[in-house]
Amino acid sequence: MLPSIGPPTEDEETKISREFRREARKHLKFVNSPEVERFVDRIGRRIISAAGPQVFDYRFFVVDDNQLNAFAVPGGSIYLFSGLIERAKTTDELAGVLGHEIVHIKGRHLARNSGPDPISVLSLLSMVLLARSSSGAQAAGMVGQAVAAARQASYSRQLEMESDTLGARYMAAAGFDPKGVIGFLKTLDQERALNPIDVPAYVMSHPVTQERVANAELVVKSLGASDIRPDDLDTLKKVQTIIRMERPNRDTVVTEYAKQVQQNPANPELLHLLAFAQQLKGDLPAAKRNYEQARKLKPDHPGRQRDLGQFYTQTEDFVAARAAFDRALALEPNEPLTYLFLGQMLEKSGDLRSAAGAYLNAHNLAPHWDRPPQRLGFVYGKLDRLGDGHYYLGRSYLLQDEDERAIAEFERGLKITGANTPRGQVIAEELKVLKNRKK
Repeated sequence: MLPSIGPPTEDEETKISREFRREARKHLKFVNSPEVERFVDRIGRRIISAAGPQVFDYRFFVVDDNQLNAFAVPGGSIYLFSGLIERAKTTDELAGVLGHEIVHIKGRHLARNSGPDPISVLSLLSMVLLARSSSGAQAAGMVGQAVAAARQASYSRQLEMESDTLGARYMAAAGFDPKGVIGFLKTLDQERALNPIDVPAYVMSHPVTQERVANAELVVKSLGASDIRPDDLDTLKKVQTIIRMERPNRDTVVTEYAKQVQQNPANPELLHLLAFAQQLKGDLPAAKRNYEQARKLKPDHPGRQRDLGQFYTQTEDFVAARAAFDRALALEPNEPLTYLFLGQMLEKSGDLRSAAGAYLNAHNLAPHWDRPPQRLGFVYGKLDRLGDGHYYLGRSYLLQDEDERAIAEFERGLKITGANTPRGQVIAEELKVLKNRKK
């Protein structure tokens, strides 16, 4: 339980967020895909950049669960369920959800709504587990706490309207179509109408009312013409494909795309999505044919070039992979996902120094992402740069909220580099912050 008597302070909310992430990793399954992670993070950070100064460091996670659900934890952690991503018709609808949740955190709505009762991490987590499975929550002995937490987390009408209003404004300022807010609210309403017994979990803490829909429509109308920078629809479809290919009926995904390609054989988007699904299924010859046909039809798409680089890496055609990654970076020079995959290709081909450079670029472009520093740690270890290796492994553990393992790696790195070296000074400062946080 939080130490304060009243609602949590900003510093306490940061602690809640960190503790929740630790507990969530024990009880929730996350989608293990760098592409899905980057897709959601990229949307969220575009909105954050348009929302003005922030107190918290935001982190975005995708829970592997087919429920239509999302929630925000005080202090900057936002969770989308894969089922919500699957049901989204456009990236703008997802931006509407993330914008809404960002406003809840930025405006400290849970603290404002919860009154004098402090919020426990266990209560917040039990609420999520109860929404997923009543039996699971009972097994954990959490039902009573979950009911209390749900009552606290059900935002007031005023706060829901505030999040709808400001979320629409922020996403429009970030270049998303604010009509996505309306579209998602209507999707929720339809889900509730179709499944009146099994109400979507998102509706529990974010009740959909005609008043909210009408307010969202007025807000969108008041914004006038927006400077929309559309996100590729096929990026959303590819992320949905990744999620669907982890389901038991994965073969139907390939079949559906194959039928669409038969009807539209000159559509590069459909050809590419079919190839991508075939690659995930393991049908590499068919994937290669469709990838290369899609490239002939439309060669100037960075995401498709990156996928080609990934495919050629898997088939160990490193020359073709490097050419595809170079084209992707020429078209989109600041995408950390491309640098991560380029680093993996270079590491697999044995060019460890260049791999380290690619991973470092990915880390600098996405400093809150744990994958690039993890790979950097391993590569520097292979290069016998052990001090740097332990440092970046420590950074990766720190981003995964594994403080004890981070401290152990930092201490090993400091012992090797020495306290008076530039790297040693950086490590010493990281250790000081970590150890003070644990007091």
